Amino acid sequence: MMPGMSASQQTFLFLAEQSQHADGSFTVRPKRLVDGKEISAQAALKMLGFSDIETIATLVGAGEIVGWKPATQRGNGKWRIDLGSVVDYKERRKREGRGE
Repeated sequence: MMPGMSASQQTFLFLAEQSQHADGSFTVRPKRLVDGKEISAQAALKMLGFSDIETIATLVGAGEIVGWKPATQRGNGKWRIDLGSVVDYKERRKREGRGE
């Protein structure tokens, strides 16, 4: 629980799916709770059975996994990957017959 908040005022972060309707309105549906556990790109590659670091950028860009590069003074931040999104992606690949 965040400091200064009661049990009924907690803040949660969800991954969401957004749909636009013909009238211009939007619907946002939560997909899953982001648990805040992050791993390195190398750990994600190992979990998924890949070896090329560019695969991470491709998967993040396609929205398959959640990842980010923290801002640094030199602009060379290392990828941080949401563990839950890697687990979800691995399960999707398995259901589709593309993974272990």
